[in-house]
Amino acid sequence: MDEKELREQAVRRYENGESPKEIYQSLGKGKTWFFKWLKRSKHNGENWTENLSRRPHRVRKRVDRTMEQAVIEARKHLEKTLYAQIGALNISWHLSQQGITPPPISTINKVLKRNNLVRKSPKYEAKNIDYPSLEITRSNYLHQFDVVGPRYLKDNGRFYSDNIIDAYDRRCSVNPVRRQTNIDITNALIRCWQTLGIPAYLQMDNKLPMRGSNRYPHSFGLVIRLCLHLNIQPIFIPLKEPWRNAIIERFQDVFDKGFFRSQYFKDFPYLLQQARGFETFHDQNHRYSTLEGKTPIEKCSGHITLLPPDFRVPEKLGIAPGYVHLVRFIRSNRVLDIFGERFSMPLEVEYEYVWATIDTAKETLSIYHDSKLIEKLDYPLPKTAIDLSKIDL
Repeated sequence: MDEKELREQAVRRYENGESPKEIYQSLGKGKTWFFKWLKRSKHNGENWTENLSRRPHRVRKRVDRTMEQAVIEARKHLEKTLYAQIGALNISWHLSQQGITPPPISTINKVLKRNNLVRKSPKYEAKNIDYPSLEITRSNYLHQFDVVGPRYLKDNGRFYSDNIIDAYDRRCSVNPVRRQTNIDITNALIRCWQTLGIPAYLQMDNKLPMRGSNRYPHSFGLVIRLCLHLNIQPIFIPLKEPWRNAIIERFQDVFDKGFFRSQYFKDFPYLLQQARGFETFHDQNHRYSTLEGKTPIEKCSGHITLLPPDFRVPEKLGIAPGYVHLVRFIRSNRVLDIFGERFSMPLEVEYEYVWATIDTAKETLSIYHDSKLIEKLDYPLPKTAIDLSKIDL
């Protein structure tokens, strides 16, 4: 007996009064099979025993050739446009500017993939360990800072770039410098705060020019002292974890590929000039999916207090009252590293992140885990000021 005959027999026996269980068990079938074909017999007409096609009821309409070509042409145009983004979001925006109703972002991505126009990058895999971080709710709440370099001009030597980005709206400050010193970094930060505004927090890595001295870790360097002087709270990310400054790290890739490697710079002054143009173009034109497709200027919340253009660092720069924060991962040795100084931690924070805060007014070091204070230590600070009278800032 073939499958169609079994289906007909099962329904006929049911109509003659047999119980479903007796029917499907005697035929070597299951409950689901029986009720499936019983339902088909009632609703599918005389051909109910036939197998239905497995093809989807709705077939997605593939984007037509004209639209696909428009997407490809927009991508090629953007690739030739200095500093422009080339992803699906910006392609969609440019199509709409041309009066073309763009297909969904997912469709644009499929067109790019189908035409081998996708550049893949490895994804970061989280380790499921709680990481203490701030909730960023406005512009100039948190700036992320990083130095890229050295990079080399073909005919004009080496340079670095002190780059800063607002973590809320992605406005940027690009500051090429010849050296990687605390004075160069200070000048870059001052220029940033005169153009982007003064942040509540400045987040950075643990390079020596940012923090001060290995020999005298409590003395604090020029960068930390300047932050405290302006009521900015420095935050130092965990050692050897640059991805914790993810926004500026991604921007450094944009700086490298979209700016530095996109053109020829005849000398350093020309590089400086072009960097100013790149800043403006980025803030006015780059669209971020994390900003709901807005540009940095469109996203800016307006909470802007600029550092005055005539600001000068005091000749005697002491350690002002304020807070310095560090995020650290505690390993099996249960050691907390604060600018090279080592403190023993309890077992409960092994393989966990802690948040350490230096209160410069009270001269204390407080360590928190999951927002709970686990230890508070004395942290004496020097009373001497850095003499800047002979340094040109």
